[in-house]
Amino acid sequence: MDMRSLPDAAVAKRSPKARRATRRARRDHLGGTEGNEILTSATAVVLVGLLAAEGYTIVNMRGLVTAHMFIGMVLIPPVVLKLASTGYRFVRYYTGARAYREKGPPLLPLRLMAPVLVASTIAVFVTGVLLLAAGHKSGALLELHKLSFIVWGVVFAIHLLAYLPRVVRSLLADWRAARREAVPGAGVRGMLVVAAVGGGVALSLSLLPAMNAWHGAR
Repeated sequence: MDMRSLPDAAVAKRSPKARRATRRARRDHLGGTEGNEILTSATAVVLVGLLAAEGYTIVNMRGLVTAHMFIGMVLIPPVVLKLASTGYRFVRYYTGARAYREKGPPLLPLRLMAPVLVASTIAVFVTGVLLLAAGHKSGALLELHKLSFIVWGVVFAIHLLAYLPRVVRSLLADWRAARREAVPGAGVRGMLVVAAVGGGVALSLSLLPAMNAWHGAR
C-alpha cells in the first residue's frame, strides 16, 4: 500500500518518525527555545515589579503587614511559572534535546547557585504561608522566614544582575514585529503570564480575611 494514500493520522500512528515530527511541530508552534526564553524573561519582569512592591512593605512592616502578605500571595503563581519555564529548559538540556544543547547552559557560577536560589525561594513562600495559617503561634517560623528571606535576597540579587541584560535583550527583540513572526506562541505566553498574575490576585483576595485577622492580632 502506498503510504502517501493514508491519512496523516494513520501515518503518524504507524511511524515513530512521524510522531517525533508532530511533537517538534507542536513545540515550534510555542516558540521552542526562544519562546521559552521570552516566557522566562516576561515572567521575570513581572516578578521584579512585584518584588519591588514587596520590598517597600518591608520598610514599614508594622503598617503594611497586610499589604506584605497580599503581595506575597500574589507572587506565588508567577514564581511557580518561572520555576516551570526554567525547570523545563533544565530538563530539556540535560535530556539531550538538540536545540537546548546548542543554546548552551548558564554560566557555571549561576548553575551552582541555582539550587540555593530554588530552595530559598521555596522556603520563603512555604514559611510565609505557614505563618499566615499559624498566626503568631510560632516564633520559630517567623525566624526561619526571615533567615530564608536573607539568603534568598543575596542570591536573587546576584541572579538578577547576571541575567538582567539577557532579559532586556530578549524582551526588546520580542517586541519587534519581525521577531514576533519568527517566534510563534506570543498569545500563549501572554495568557500564561496574565493567568499567573490573575491567579495570584484571586488567591490573595480569598485569603484577605485571614490577613486582616493576622494583622489585627498584633
